[in-house]
Amino acid sequence: MENVIDIGQTEQTVKRLDLNNGALWYVCVAPVFGLFLERYAASYTVGVALWIGCVISMLTAELIDLHLLSKCGYDTSKLKLWIWLFPIYVMKRERLCGHDLLKCALCAFVCLMALVLNGFVRSISIDGDYLTVSVQNTGVGSLDNFTGSSAKVIGECVTDYLGDDAQWSNEKTADTVWEITAAGEHEGVKYEVVFSVGYDGYAYQSLSLERLIKDGEELHDDDFSDLARIIFIDGKDSSSDSEAESSDSDE
Repeated sequence: MENVIDIGQTEQTVKRLDLNNGALWYVCVAPVFGLFLERYAASYTVGVALWIGCVISMLTAELIDLHLLSKCGYDTSKLKLWIWLFPIYVMKRERLCGHDLLKCALCAFVCLMALVLNGFVRSISIDGDYLTVSVQNTGVGSLDNFTGSSAKVIGECVTDYLGDDAQWSNEKTADTVWEITAAGEHEGVKYEVVFSVGYDGYAYQSLSLERLIKDGEELHDDDFSDLARIIFIDGKDSSSDSEAESSDSDE
């Protein structure tokens, strides 16, 4: 018995595939990819380029979708007017095809999420106090100019050395640079631990241990390295041991 191919049914199947194509689904979910990828955007410029690329790719997907709709015999002349407003485009497109508005709801939700959660909007709420808390909760291993291994966060190390009374302050020293300072006393001696945070309004650029000040005098070279290691690696008890060893060697 010969196989009979129903050409009418085949054409209907192809038409349904054209109407429910991947290009339309991409328009609905692309902002999620943008939110994920911006985690790896290392600067303001890269962030701008990422979101421009996301919008261009969505517009391209819409043009592909319009082409497929035209192949299916739909009049897309009015639909083209809405390609810049993605949720409205999807809504009018689905109505044109006689579909429900599930994809439209998905697209509207995802676009709203991207508008609210993208790095540019979140940066509005980032100020000196936010950066101070951020530094306190950052691991020691994230300091750019300091080598050593510690499972502690910066705030914990500073508190261990200067005590719970340590005072934290912040100051913007340049367009993209903040200084975060922790001041307190250890064994009757006043210390200041100063961090430099590079933040360009979108992404963190750097975090470094900028200065260590002991009784008003800035430490350099070995003195700087030794105190930094005591605070962030060895712990406060090692400072007493170091002083004891220094006394023994003097004798």
